[in-house]
Amino acid sequence: MSRTWGYWTRGKLDVLRDYLDAFTTTTKYKAPSERIYLDLFAGETDNRDRITNEEIQSSAQIALSTSNPPFTRLRFFEVKDKARELESSLLAANPGRDIKVYGGDCNEKIVRALAELRAFAWAPTFAFIDPNGLEAKWCTLKRLSKFRTGKYKTELFLLFSPQMFSRILPTRGRDLRPEDEGTIDAVFGVGSWRHIYDRRLDKSLSGEQAREEYLNLMRWRLEADLGYKWTHPLELKNTRGSSLYFMIFATTNPAGHRIMGDLYDRAARQFPAMQAEARRRIQQIDEESSGIMRLFPDDSGLRATEAFDERLYLHEPPIRPSFLKSEPL
Repeated sequence: MSRTWGYWTRGKLDVLRDYLDAFTTTTKYKAPSERIYLDLFAGETDNRDRITNEEIQSSAQIALSTSNPPFTRLRFFEVKDKARELESSLLAANPGRDIKVYGGDCNEKIVRALAELRAFAWAPTFAFIDPNGLEAKWCTLKRLSKFRTGKYKTELFLLFSPQMFSRILPTRGRDLRPEDEGTIDAVFGVGSWRHIYDRRLDKSLSGEQAREEYLNLMRWRLEADLGYKWTHPLELKNTRGSSLYFMIFATTNPAGHRIMGDLYDRAARQFPAMQAEARRRIQQIDEESSGIMRLFPDDSGLRATEAFDERLYLHEPPIRPSFLKSEPL
């Protein structure tokens, strides 16, 4: 059975597709023989747009279709009951490719995968980390960052959802559960996030401000503690305009920094039009189901962000969190 996704998933995967193409192209001259792709929450290969029912390529399919040049070693991670089916599907569609799917918790299986790839730790490596919730742990990001030898680190493309914290961090009516506290500890690798939560509880931070602080803390840790030189965040919203998650790209490579900055700027122009089109289609479906027919379609939302004389996305570095000034992480 197909899984269905919103417009934001198509937008996210468009950015991934464009960056992977640039990644392999820019690395083929310095490292012509090997390129590694890691997909920690690979998902399934049968995906559809929830409005149009059009097929959506999965991240695994996008990585395997990157061809100029291709990735030489591709490692995917999925839950046990889906891993074998995913591997069979990918191998059948891509005979002869070096593909392996690890079944189970990627935070545990990544240890084995990186050990098996140790002989190729010099190769350009890209990791796509797209959890459904808060499953991606800091220890995994740390292992990925330390995998590569040489000048550059493994590039990370992490979907980070501080919005999920609001679902498990109560602000009134009940106490914080120890298991939820442990989950967020594992996401950040430290307990410093509680400083932000305490300010949320005493109402010195709004919900939106707290989410920005959580995002900043994650970016700060990626740079200050894992040694990434640049982290790029781009927010994705649903059709109602509510924030879903941030795409955080982390790199030590100046070329990656420049390319993703340009891709995020293009996405910042395209996403509002994609959002408006999705809203229009939803409205059209609702009206048709109610017997309302329009003589002319409303395309007012499609004329989005055509201000090409200025950038809509500008990279800004994270700020050292104020609560870290007097204490180490």
